[in-house]
Amino acid sequence: MNGAEHRINMADQGHPPTWVPGTTVARVQLAVAALVTFVCLFNGLTAFGLVGPDEPRYAAIARDMAEGDDWITPRLHGDPWLEKPILYYWVAAVGYRLFGDNELAARLPSVAGAAATMLALSWLARRFYGGPTAALFLLLFPSSIAILVFARAATTDMLFSTTLALALASAAPLVLLRRPSGMTGYQIGFGAALGLAVLAKGPAGVVLAGAGIVIGALCSRRLPQVLRLAGPWSLGTFALVALPWYVLCAARNPEFIQVFLISHNVERFLTPVFQHEQPFWYFAPVLVLGLAPWTAAIVATLHGAATTVTRRDWAGSPSMFLAGWVIFPVVFFSLSQAKLPGYVLPAMPPAILLLAHALATALPRPAAARAVGLGTAAVLAAMAVAFFAAPAVESAGVEAGAVRPLGMLLSVAALVAGYVGNRGRLRAAVTVAALTIALGLWQLNATVMPRLDPGISTRVAAQEARSLADGGPVRTYGLHRAWQYGLEYYLDGVLPEWTVDAPAGALVVTNRRGMRAMQLEGAGIVVLREVSADAMLVRTEPDGERLTTGRD
Repeated sequence: MNGAEHRINMADQGHPPTWVPGTTVARVQLAVAALVTFVCLFNGLTAFGLVGPDEPRYAAIARDMAEGDDWITPRLHGDPWLEKPILYYWVAAVGYRLFGDNELAARLPSVAGAAATMLALSWLARRFYGGPTAALFLLLFPSSIAILVFARAATTDMLFSTTLALALASAAPLVLLRRPSGMTGYQIGFGAALGLAVLAKGPAGVVLAGAGIVIGALCSRRLPQVLRLAGPWSLGTFALVALPWYVLCAARNPEFIQVFLISHNVERFLTPVFQHEQPFWYFAPVLVLGLAPWTAAIVATLHGAATTVTRRDWAGSPSMFLAGWVIFPVVFFSLSQAKLPGYVLPAMPPAILLLAHALATALPRPAAARAVGLGTAAVLAAMAVAFFAAPAVESAGVEAGAVRPLGMLLSVAALVAGYVGNRGRLRAAVTVAALTIALGLWQLNATVMPRLDPGISTRVAAQEARSLADGGPVRTYGLHRAWQYGLEYYLDGVLPEWTVDAPAGALVVTNRRGMRAMQLEGAGIVVLREVSADAMLVRTEPDGERLTTGRD
């Protein structure tokens, strides 16, 4: 009988594995995990403004919801915006009411979701694997690149991953245990989590959770027990959580079915209509990079899986069940015509749990501990090289070498992790790596991100525009849609595009190419501020600078 089966048998008898943090080492581990979690998930959430086209749109919808009385129809500057379900907007709207109008409110759903995922899966790790795996998971999860990036993004991706992680935590005991105690509670939890997944992303919640369960149950030889998840408590709770909003929104917005279900689910998957085409293997490097700095543990995880399959002792294996939740999202979205990194984020939490278990399994084995420790040091060294080689970002005023202190930090960490790893002290190597990621992120938030902010977000440009407009209108011209949406968020309204008919003295946010195009239209331009390569503030004046030829 292997360790996993033994733990499940203990759970079947009502004796889950215990791990009481009563020793000094355990207390230190928990303190380090708390520090890493705080820095990686909560520190610097307002160090830079909202970026890209999605963050400002989602945040604007949530802010309008918080300020109004319609909590059914998402609205962007007054018009229905039916591309996504409601859950992100609800949570962010609560954030706006609690914290006011700032980036913290917009990013609250993601960071709260990441924290909830960590708690749910650390419980699952302790339940099926024991204390060492749970303790390592608390270090690995917040310091994984994919998690710390998406946990501070005002998008739906992390919240969706959270709902699926909650569904996983509720489903695992029902599928893996022969006689789980509290079955009704697990069924209610599963139904509620699945309902929230549908409110977070739509039908993909049912597809990913359902297929993950079936594949995991097949791999762990527990397929008949999947029927426990289709009981009246699960189905009733799911319907109670998921259906009311869909019914109300469809009743109020007849176009909802076409816009949301057809265009943004079916067509997005089957056609390249949204122009996010990538090769079939796209998500392989996404997973490798997203799981850094724990990439070396992938080899140990795959070795453990191969050993389990070779011995044919995977019956009731929690690792085989988790594998289904990792494999299906990657395969499913690899078949999609549209691919974005966030699509496979639901695979990351169970993958990190498997990595934590592989590390815990290697702890008492000197050769394995040494190999994984040295592998982790090698990943840190590779990250150091990347920071040393990072080019300047002249458009944002960041000179070459601005992130070299991070390269130095990672280099020192690689040496320390390599030293303790070579001595077989894997736990120390993991602790060094996690603390290094946290310290590096803190340094980024404190020194680099404020300098990058004008070039990656519209926050500074909007502040300048508001000040220079002095209550007057602000127009835009020739901007990328990310900058258009961002300015509209920070200036709280739709910004009209400049035309030749606009009165003299108009304040326009544009870029250098847009300014040249305005001059070719006959406008006289006075440059007021050049915030970045993507945003400059100009005023149209009769005596401003003009172009008399078509040359740029």
